[in-house]
Amino acid sequence: MSSWSYEVPLELSEGQYARWQALLEQRTGICFLQHKSILQTGLNQRMKEAGYDNYEHYFNWVNRVPEGLAEWTRLVDSISVNETSFFREPDAYNTVRNFLADYLNNQTDRKNLTLWSLGCSTGEEAYSLAMVANDVIDYLAHETLFGVVATDISRTALAIARKAEYGQRKLEMVPVAIRNKHFIAIEPGTYKIKDELKKRVCFAPGNLIEMGKMPSMKMDVIFCQNVLVYFQRHRKEQVLNSLVRHLNPGGLMVLGSGEASGWQHASLTRYTDELVTAYVKQPNSNEG
Repeated sequence: MSSWSYEVPLELSEGQYARWQALLEQRTGICFLQHKSILQTGLNQRMKEAGYDNYEHYFNWVNRVPEGLAEWTRLVDSISVNETSFFREPDAYNTVRNFLADYLNNQTDRKNLTLWSLGCSTGEEAYSLAMVANDVIDYLAHETLFGVVATDISRTALAIARKAEYGQRKLEMVPVAIRNKHFIAIEPGTYKIKDELKKRVCFAPGNLIEMGKMPSMKMDVIFCQNVLVYFQRHRKEQVLNSLVRHLNPGGLMVLGSGEASGWQHASLTRYTDELVTAYVKQPNSNEG
């Protein structure tokens, strides 16, 4: 009979905690100042997988260039919050749907539509946006091509997103009509995004504190929900101001609840739906 014992996680000293927190915030923007237990759990998990039992030795390894870069990527994957689902915030997707219907009705000659999913994780958010855009265009019988750019810091999450295969539980929030239109069963309990929708979504690595390396094209919709919650206020404002520059005049930016608290921008007006934190860039704005 095998024995089982609980392995107590390694305790981060205050000095170690400060060093790891500073490194992660500097490289990713994620701030763990009020979340020591989350940081410690993520570090312990990855260190155990990599065969390390000493915070200092592991810190030195991930700081080695180029030898430690691959392990740094795996650590970021381990501590990144990848919780997501299709149509996770229904009101936000309804806002995008209503906005796009008006946007296209008022611009009958528009030939291209571009949406951006930031912090797309394993792809559910990006594909949800693609479904919304596709269905609005179909409903209006509008001759518009659309594409979704989806970025995330976790390369492991992006690999899952590109595969576009999801279990039954992931589809619980997807209405049956949408499920039948955009998914195909590939085996019992597993569904795949249909190719005609999948090819509309482009996944790419992206770090929010390196906005200069992000896609340079202007977006009609920017969807940034549950991404900035661990950012300090000054970094959050830097990201938000940069996103405004990436938004087309007349375009929509959707944020998570509380993520723009206290932030304002002269080029934006609040979207009419009070259930969602969303802004429209003024059509005559010269920002960016």
